[in-house]
Amino acid sequence: MEFANLHGTNPFRIVIDKSNCAGMGVPDYCDVIKKPMNLTYIQEKVDAKKYETLQEFFGDVELTVSNALLYNSDPKNEFHIAAKEMKKKFKKMAKRVIQSLQQQQLQQQQQG
Repeated sequence: MEFANLHGTNPFRIVIDKSNCAGMGVPDYCDVIKKPMNLTYIQEKVDAKKYETLQEFFGDVELTVSNALLYNSDPKNEFHIAAKEMKKKFKKMAKRVIQSLQQQQLQQQQQG
């Protein structure tokens, strides 16, 4: 997912932590954001099969968005706008995933 208002980039893939926040131009990031999360961390957790439930995965995506909204609190901020767009797209995707899983479960029960 890329964002037109950010010149076709996705800032939610960027790792920002205590070791690099100053160099990234956000020296107070880790003072404001207590539990950093990003799509790179999420992908690593998926690859390592660290998620035990879909809710854990969804929780990390939601944390990514809520961190972005918290740190970039000005509604006119381009990262705030992108986070709201990501939140909207994620909610739609999550709803489709849950509906699909519920449908599969119902089919299995009917066949059972």
